[in-house]
Amino acid sequence: MVVLICLIFSVLSTIDGYQDFANETLFWMEICLVVFFGVEYAIRLWSAGCRSKYMGCVGRLRFIRKPICIIDLIVVVASIVVLCSSNGQVFATSAIRGIRFLQILRMLHVDRQGGTWRLLGSVVFIHRQELITTLYIGFLGLIFSSYFVYLAEKDAKGENGRTDFESYADALWWGVITVTTIGYGDAVPQTWMGKIVASCFSVFAISFFALPAGILGSGFALKVQQKQRQKHFNRQIPAAAMLIQCLWRCYAADKGFNSHATWHIYVKDVAKKASVLKRRKSKNRMEAPSSIQNQSTNGSNAERVETEGDVVFYMEEPKAGTPNRVRREGGRGSLFTSQASSVTEAPSDDMDIDYQEEPQRVTQVKKERELTEAHRNAIRAIRKIKYFVARRKFQQARKPYDVRDVIEQYSQGHLNMMVRIKELQRRLDQTLGKPGSYLAGIDRSGNVKPMTIGARLYRVEQQLFLLDKKMDQLCYVLNAFAQKQKIPMVKSLEDDV
Repeated sequence: MVVLICLIFSVLSTIDGYQDFANETLFWMEICLVVFFGVEYAIRLWSAGCRSKYMGCVGRLRFIRKPICIIDLIVVVASIVVLCSSNGQVFATSAIRGIRFLQILRMLHVDRQGGTWRLLGSVVFIHRQELITTLYIGFLGLIFSSYFVYLAEKDAKGENGRTDFESYADALWWGVITVTTIGYGDAVPQTWMGKIVASCFSVFAISFFALPAGILGSGFALKVQQKQRQKHFNRQIPAAAMLIQCLWRCYAADKGFNSHATWHIYVKDVAKKASVLKRRKSKNRMEAPSSIQNQSTNGSNAERVETEGDVVFYMEEPKAGTPNRVRREGGRGSLFTSQASSVTEAPSDDMDIDYQEEPQRVTQVKKERELTEAHRNAIRAIRKIKYFVARRKFQQARKPYDVRDVIEQYSQGHLNMMVRIKELQRRLDQTLGKPGSYLAGIDRSGNVKPMTIGARLYRVEQQLFLLDKKMDQLCYVLNAFAQKQKIPMVKSLEDDV
């Protein structure tokens, strides 16, 4: 922004109405910029040694030979020359005004890394074949149109008595300003033949000279879209890695997966706290010497805790006839001593240990807490929650950002929905049966069809229909039988009368 403001003041210094104000302001701005760019150049030259290829004097020279460093050096030197050669005004003399162009090079600091030029170079390199083709055809159209216009207009005289196309160079100049749609109007065809040739070739050549702009524009759009896709894909990588990690941890924590490393990270060495000891915050060590002395005490068994490494010492009463021994668990072996041993300990304010008069046995044990099933279930639940969170984040990272991606996602979702509907229909047909498929118990291949709910309902309906039919037949038979029994009874009554 400061460089742009300085450039604006440089432009204003060439205008008579703003020359005095712009020169005075520009002088102090130039001093600030020269100091800033000079210090910045020196710091960059000094810090370039952090890379191996720029270490030492040879490396510094290699760094100075970079194009951007050469431009920076030229700009700094030119600015210093301008300030030293002027008396309070930056562009005081005509000789110094010639260095003004070098100060304009400071605008290259806006893109010091050269990202814009690399992007332009990559687009041109990708579409080099199309650009070469269009420029080649356009150049051919320019040459031929200029030549034919020159042939048609070389003998035509204008109002001033001279022709505008005295040479083929004039025709080429007319062709360039015509096909580039500038049209200064200094050279115009006078004859109808020249106008027809100029109009035909102009339409043809202008269309080809306009193609590189469209090619570069589409190339820039595709490049930007590709970078956006790459950024979108790069955002998915951490989410995908976290999802894979959480899924593997859920699988490793499963009951069917036997892995000790899965639970080892949750297990810590826990020391058994002694009831008669207090841990010292300064981590004083209690050492068991080689000779353990018998002490007389009134209390029960005393325990010792070694704070470093969470190791537990405890004293046990020996069995009858058993010599005193020192045992250490958690190491490579056990140390047994048959000699009478005693404990020697320096007095401490934080510890109060009473020892018995009878021989004791000191054992060093390193305990490792085992995880219970409840702990493991809690760990599994936490890992499941982390997996669901990672899956949700991964789904959010995969959300599309382009209209085509949205359409593709919708089409993919529609396809998945249709697959699920077909699967549901298949399961319904398998459960209820297709209409007409349960009319017979044997399919075309002669195999017995599976018993479905529809087939069972159909059989129940058939049985009810047969039962209803039999009930009707039974009622008919009973009615007929009742009629036969009723006729003899009427005849007997008539005979009696």
